[in-house]
Amino acid sequence: MKVPPFKIAIIGLGPKGLYGFERILAQLKANPTKEKVEIHLFNKTRFMGSGDIYRSDQPGYLLMNFANKHINMWTEESPPPVVEDPLSFSEYISLETQTPQGEIESLYASRATVGCYLEKGFARLKKNLPENVILQQHILEVRSVEKMDEVYSIGFMQGGKKCWLTDFQNILITTGHQRHKEATDKNHSKVSFIYPVQQKLNEWTQQNTVAVKGMGLTFIDAVLALTEGKGGFFTKNNDGKYIYKASGREPKRIFPFSKSGWPIMPKYDFNLKNDYELFVKRLKLLNHKKLSFKYEILPLIERDMGYTYYSTLFTHEREMLEYHPNYDVINRQIETFHQKHPGYARFSLDKLLEPEFNSSKCNHQNILEYLTAFTNENNRDIEHEAQLRAASVWRRISPIFNDIYSFSGLDAASHQEFDEYYFGKLNRIAYGPPPENLKKMIALANTGIVDFRFAKSPNIEPFKNGYMLSNGISENYCDILIDARIPKNSIEKEVTGLFINLCKNHLARPYENRDKNMNYAPGTLEIDRNGNLINPQGKAENITLYGTPTESIVHDNDTLSRTRNNFASSWSLSVMQHIINYTNANIMSTVLTNGSKREFMQVPSG
Repeated sequence: MKVPPFKIAIIGLGPKGLYGFERILAQLKANPTKEKVEIHLFNKTRFMGSGDIYRSDQPGYLLMNFANKHINMWTEESPPPVVEDPLSFSEYISLETQTPQGEIESLYASRATVGCYLEKGFARLKKNLPENVILQQHILEVRSVEKMDEVYSIGFMQGGKKCWLTDFQNILITTGHQRHKEATDKNHSKVSFIYPVQQKLNEWTQQNTVAVKGMGLTFIDAVLALTEGKGGFFTKNNDGKYIYKASGREPKRIFPFSKSGWPIMPKYDFNLKNDYELFVKRLKLLNHKKLSFKYEILPLIERDMGYTYYSTLFTHEREMLEYHPNYDVINRQIETFHQKHPGYARFSLDKLLEPEFNSSKCNHQNILEYLTAFTNENNRDIEHEAQLRAASVWRRISPIFNDIYSFSGLDAASHQEFDEYYFGKLNRIAYGPPPENLKKMIALANTGIVDFRFAKSPNIEPFKNGYMLSNGISENYCDILIDARIPKNSIEKEVTGLFINLCKNHLARPYENRDKNMNYAPGTLEIDRNGNLINPQGKAENITLYGTPTESIVHDNDTLSRTRNNFASSWSLSVMQHIINYTNANIMSTVLTNGSKREFMQVPSG
């Protein structure tokens, strides 16, 4: 009797889907079986491996926000990849450009270049498939998954009709950042998701005034698409300042705004010292109870950042701040320092997260001075240097915090407060763009194209076919509103309906952090510690989430990281064992059907 293939689906083939694909191929090569394995890859565009965020056709002015040396699509874990000589991104760029690797490791590449690297890595995987693997690629959006007799069917729209592919034993969902359903009001122009920018932002020209909601990384991408993307270009003067040369096709004005009014801080690739133990790390010992972020964790974050802030000032004054596990000892040194140097501002995490506007200056001037202070490398004030270094400590704390936060490690109220307030503010200070991109924002503000007058919490109302921005002092009509925020996970709002349909089909249930005081439901599906969906009966399905769909259960799913919240490796191990069990069950069925015995050996899962 012919054994039907074991069928696997990976839904979403950006970087996380690519990593899952790489791991399952490695497992299949290390644990060969004669039976066929079908792997079906689903992606809504042709950019397999890179996805929408890193697709290789995007403009070169859209840059990464971390250096080349931190990017590597391959892993050193066992079993090894199916390809020979897997290259890190720096090695790949060095080979492509014939440039010494040391000269490019600290540079920031374009996202399109990273996309090429990922897509070529995907192509190499396809050329090295294990002999028993059949690969199917589908360019479409999956809208539903159903289950019958322990196998899954995948639903999608094709030619206006709902179609199904059936008999999947295991599914990995790596759909990345969600897109939300568009508002039904067609009378007012709004862009809810800017990618791909060359399509979404192409029609807005010199005739238009644009409002941009959000002042983070996506805001910068939107502004560059509306300026460099319209044919303008930047030059540098002798002082290293950018000057913008307009093409004449840019919007008349771009008005950015956000709740706090403060733009994202630049990210410098500081070599963070690991020669002292973070105070936050001690909380990992308290794994027997849920923690309060504000009262138990935040004070320790302030100590860790404060230590780095003052270490910078001490070094500047040719003094040394001695580390001590008792923070009172550190504090006494700090008090002595302030007595000797009263001109320095005391460290305040609150002010770092949300500075105060100078009421004697307009919003535009406040923000220009803020951006200039943090991007002026040649003549930067030491206090601003100390603040940047303090902010960078969050990147060191973040993996430790993830261990505390994951799977309801915070009490429900703290969990909600962190997600809705602190997460964005900590990202603003620690995960910004390379300084060059903010220097470009300064140049555009100096030309008058970018105007920060409405930056802090303006009133915005639909007006005629556009929107009216007002701040109590002035108002301005805008033809278009661009939402430059990345949507948070929402089971109900997600545009394809995949996640709500998983619930309707009894394959998943919403995640809730529950305690005696309240319940918090962030809009994510519940998973176990291997990433498997939990159905309404509390049992794990053979459907695994990986990457952004797990956000709010685990913390900070770095898009390109192979190690952060790595569900790909445990998923591939589980699938390999599933394949072995499936194969053995079919062999036994054949033995029983034929009425004869056959010996077989179970292959170890590696």
